[in-house]
Amino acid sequence: MSSNQATTIAVEHQEVNNSLINEERSPNEPKSPNNNKNSILHDLIFIVITCVIGFCFGFILEKCKVYEPKFIRQQMIFNKFLMMKMFFSALAASMLSILFLNLISKKKYLKVFESYRDMLKPKSLLIVSAGGLILGLGMTIAGSCPGMIFVQLGAGVNYSYLTLIGGLLGALVHGLLNSYLTKSSQPDPITSKTIFEVIRINHFVVHIIFIVLLYGGVALMEILVPWKKDYAFRNDSNSSFSLTSEVWHPILAGSLLGFLQFFSILFLSKSLGSSSCFTTAVSLIFSFKCLEKFPYLKKFRFGLVNYSILLFVLFTFGGSMSSAFLGGVFNKTSPVNPFDAVLGGFLLVFGARLAGGCNTGHGISGTSHLFIGSIIAMMSMFASGILLGFYAFTNDFFL
Repeated sequence: MSSNQATTIAVEHQEVNNSLINEERSPNEPKSPNNNKNSILHDLIFIVITCVIGFCFGFILEKCKVYEPKFIRQQMIFNKFLMMKMFFSALAASMLSILFLNLISKKKYLKVFESYRDMLKPKSLLIVSAGGLILGLGMTIAGSCPGMIFVQLGAGVNYSYLTLIGGLLGALVHGLLNSYLTKSSQPDPITSKTIFEVIRINHFVVHIIFIVLLYGGVALMEILVPWKKDYAFRNDSNSSFSLTSEVWHPILAGSLLGFLQFFSILFLSKSLGSSSCFTTAVSLIFSFKCLEKFPYLKKFRFGLVNYSILLFVLFTFGGSMSSAFLGGVFNKTSPVNPFDAVLGGFLLVFGARLAGGCNTGHGISGTSHLFIGSIIAMMSMFASGILLGFYAFTNDFFL
C-alpha cells in the first residue's frame, strides 16, 4: 500500500469516526414530531429487515444440512466435507459482498468496519484464542454452533433444547465473570488490526486473493469428494433446487448465506452474528438494580439493536422450521446424547462470548473484514474441534 493510499484510508476512517461521534450526540438534542415519526418508521423498517434476514439465515442453513450434528462432527475428522464447502463458500461470498459495498456504499461499510474494530480493541490474543478453543470443543461435543442451535430447534433435532439451555448457562456464567476475565489480560493492538494494514497491501487485492483461494479450495473438494457422496438422500425424488428440496448444493447454499452479509451491512449497518442473543436473554432475568453490579450484562439489556438480535434468532428458528417441513425432513435428524448437548452448548456460548463472536461473527464476518483477531479466533475454533474429533474418534465417540 502506498503512503497516499494509507493516508486516504486514515482520513476516511477519521471522517467515519467523527460522524459516529455526531450520531451519538444527536439523541440528546430536541426532536420535532416529524423526526419522531421518522425514527419510528426507521425502527420498524430495521425490525422487518432483521426478521427477513433471520428467516433467510435459518432457511438456508437448514437446506444445506450442516446443522445436523453428524455433519459437524464428521467434518472435524474429515469424513464429510459438506460443512467445509458451505463455510468456505459463505466466507468467499461475504468477502465479495464487502467488495461490492466498498464500491456502492463505502461510508456505510466503513462505519460497520470501525464498529467491529472497536469491539476487538479491548481484547487480547490470549482471550480471543482461548474463547475460540473453548467454542471449538463445544462444536465437536454438541455437534452445533451458537447460531446453529436455533436452526436445530427449528428442524426438530432431539435434545437441541438442551443445547440451548447449556448455551444460556454459558452466557450467564460468562456475564457474571466478565469483569474478572477482562482484568486477566491486557489488550493486544494486533487483535484489532487487519491483514492488509499489517502487510500494507490494498484490501481489494487481499480480498480477491482470499476469494480465489476459498472458491478454488471448494472446487477442489467438490472434485475429490462430490457432495452427493457425502449426503444420503432420504428421498431421491426430491433432489432438485427448489423451496421443497430436501437439500441444496453446499456451495450454492453457502454462497447465498454469505451474500446475506451484503444486506445486513447495507440495511442494518451491522455484520452478521448471533451469539450476543444469549447474553441479552440472560440479562432479562436480572432486576435493574442487580444489573448495576454487572455492567457487561447491563449493556446488553437495553436498546433496539440488542432486542433485534432476539428477533433475528427467533426468525432463524422459523426459517429452519419452514425449510424442514417443506423438505419433508422435520425431526428426522440423529441427535447427540443429552449430556453432550448440555455440555457442548455451555462451551459453545461461553467460548463465543469470551472471544467476542461465534462461527458467524468471527468466522464469517470478522474474517471477511480481515481482522487478525477474528482469523485467530476462527482458526482456534477448528483447531480444538479437530483435535478433540480425532481423539474422540479413537474412543468410539462417533460410532
